[in-house]
Amino acid sequence: MREEGDFVKVANTNEIKPLKMKEVDVDGQKILIANVNGQYYALGSICTHEGGPLADGTLQDYEVECPWHGSKFDIRTGNVTNPPADEPEPLYEIKVDGSQILIKRKQDVKKTPEIELTFLENIKVDGTDVMSFKFIKENRKEDENGNRESQILSALDYKAGQFAFFDIGGVYNDPKGPIRHFTISSSPTEDFIMLSTRIRDSPYKKRLASLEKGTKVKVRGPEGQFVLPEDESGYSKTIIFLSGGIGVTPFRSMIKYATDKLLPIKIIMFDSNKNKDNVLFKKEFDDWANINKNIKIIYTITEEANSIEKPSPTSMDIWKGEYGRINREMILKYVDDSILENSIFYICGPPGMLKSMKSLIQEELEIPKERIMTEEFTGY
Repeated sequence: MREEGDFVKVANTNEIKPLKMKEVDVDGQKILIANVNGQYYALGSICTHEGGPLADGTLQDYEVECPWHGSKFDIRTGNVTNPPADEPEPLYEIKVDGSQILIKRKQDVKKTPEIELTFLENIKVDGTDVMSFKFIKENRKEDENGNRESQILSALDYKAGQFAFFDIGGVYNDPKGPIRHFTISSSPTEDFIMLSTRIRDSPYKKRLASLEKGTKVKVRGPEGQFVLPEDESGYSKTIIFLSGGIGVTPFRSMIKYATDKLLPIKIIMFDSNKNKDNVLFKKEFDDWANINKNIKIIYTITEEANSIEKPSPTSMDIWKGEYGRINREMILKYVDDSILENSIFYICGPPGMLKSMKSLIQEELEIPKERIMTEEFTGY
């Protein structure tokens, strides 16, 4: 890159045709350059919702759409024009000098750290397409005397519920690119880093499923605000988790963390899955609920609920949970009015589930949106 004072050359005008975009890197910051009618605009290229690559999205007039969850931003102002994003993109000063496009540096922009983790093992959930992947929490280097008290080279410092971007290397021709973001399903109190995901027939997922022990992966993050309350005022409220399928992963991290730290938070989780085989982390959840009396978990399955006749107790291994999708009646069966009035809802699952649960909570239970937190899983 050529520098001119505070400005840095990032591209030539012939590289970005009208109504086209290009991502550039300035001091580690991903910046989107867009050309609309010969006028160039520069804004952050990482979606403020969940880190989607805006440069891989679509540009229509002055609006760029994220390819992951459909958030839209005005390239002239950085403002959100369509949710689920609710934070604007940073703008960058841009100028054209002849055929050169230059961006002004921002000295106060914080860089998202990137570290290297070592793959440890994978764990397949029987009867499902879900796998969990564990990484060594800290990469260490022994001192010159070989002492075990060694220098920490890298460690991922995160809050329960946050996500990170995983660059596992060796991914080619994947339509969604060589990097994915995953919620960290392990708790910060555990001695490993874990992600859990459904394995699909994509180059990235195939590569992930075939990782060998000792493989080094690059991790950027953590990011995200889908986390537990961090002060005593939040502890006074009941936290109600609504999860669907693989969307339970941040709740595993949060429940384990709250249990290990003895946090005085009351948590009620409604966990919806298509059948009992797909109830993820059930043994762990049940064990933690036995230890932590502030935890209550209600499991519900939807596949059998659609049948005219429910299976016999034998075929269901005496299923003791609920049937059907989470609805108003199910929630009020376990949550009384006094708890409902002093609660915070956390919703995590696929887009359809997220939409229906937000409607249920806001319209049927009359919970204000200020007491609703969401995290969306698109299933890629």
